[in-house]
Amino acid sequence: MIIDIDKLRDDMMDEYGTAMGNFPMATMDLVEVENASPEELVDMAMNEGIDLRKYEV
Repeated sequence: MIIDIDKLRDDMMDEYGTAMGNFPMATMDLVEVENASPEELVDMAMNEGIDLRKYEV
């Protein structure tokens, strides 16, 4: 499966950015998403239960 990493990263950053208002610890997650390699980002998404089929190219 080939993943659109840019779209996945953008969506995850949007989600964590929104969560920052209620959960200040989300700031750390946001930085991790921003700096993650493609492999790390996919692992993070899988751990979060994100359906990667939405990002299949």
